[in-house]
Amino acid sequence: MSQPKQPAACTSLEDIRAGIDFHDRQIFEALQKRLGYVKAAVQFKANEQAIPAPERVAAMLEQRLAWAAGSEFDADFIKALYEQIIYWNIQQQILHWRSLHPESA
Repeated sequence: MSQPKQPAACTSLEDIRAGIDFHDRQIFEALQKRLGYVKAAVQFKANEQAIPAPERVAAMLEQRLAWAAGSEFDADFIKALYEQIIYWNIQQQILHWRSLHPESA
């Protein structure tokens, strides 16, 4: 997929849609890569109970809210978005842990 036009350079709705589709694909691929790291983290977890790491989740959310500060994104939107991403990934990590440690299930 080739680079889309910059928003200001778009001359049609098709250009706009091509840009949105391009960036949605980038987001999708980034989420896939993120999940790879989440699954790789299992090797550093002593047990399934160590996976949720609420202190890490809190720190991550705080950092993402700081990223939102001064941007065009509403903090509530960013908080809800990252909570969804983080908690879904925690569930995926738990499932991955269980697949590697069937004796603990």
